[in-house]
Amino acid sequence: MILLIEPDKVIRKKLCDLLSRERIIGIDSVQQTLEMVLKFKNNLDVIIANIRLLRKILSNQILFRLCQKLSIKTPPIVGFYKKNDEKIKKEFEKNKKQYKLIEYNEKDYSFPAQYIQAIKEVYPELTVDIEKAREVWLKEKETEDLVDLRKWLEEESFLEAIENSKIGRPEKNTEHIIPSIEEMTAEKTVEKKEEIEEINKEKNYKKMYFELKKKHDELLRYVKELLDSIKDTDN
Repeated sequence: MILLIEPDKVIRKKLCDLLSRERIIGIDSVQQTLEMVLKFKNNLDVIIANIRLLRKILSNQILFRLCQKLSIKTPPIVGFYKKNDEKIKKEFEKNKKQYKLIEYNEKDYSFPAQYIQAIKEVYPELTVDIEKAREVWLKEKETEDLVDLRKWLEEESFLEAIENSKIGRPEKNTEHIIPSIEEMTAEKTVEKKEEIEEINKEKNYKKMYFELKKKHDELLRYVKELLDSIKDTDN
């Protein structure tokens, strides 16, 4: 099982989709991280984390102390950073060299291979379909490009001009425009449907999370005690 920690749900989904053959739990906070370690302590194979949250999770050895209390090994960790995280990256390279880091770059077509390779270095048993991962990455990139193109057309009033034009046979030099607009509109319809499906999926995730939270209040209390004990030790 993989624990993926990223506050941005869009990025979180992209990273999860690249590992479609693995069981992944996506979370967005330090508290949820501790909860999931408690819940799945014997089944965690690797942790993939946003470098900013990873810094918090590793501060005061919170994760290490929790695993020590649970009598389990700390799972291997892969951190990923973004363009504006260079300062934190340098901190890790200086003081936490044991952690594998990779740059998250939405514009890099080779990112899926780099991402998978980084995880395999700490978790060789990773099950993945690299070709499918590339296809998913490229598809998402193409969808984003189409959305950006449509936005530009709207900003430049091209779509409005076409919609307000008289109905009739188009001039010869504009015949190629209408099929392109229709294709983009079709893409937008598909995208909207996927967006609705994603919202429904997100609701299900929220429902599952609240059910889990209710059932494991006792574990949450344990986490609080752990954090309090760490604070007392530091003081």
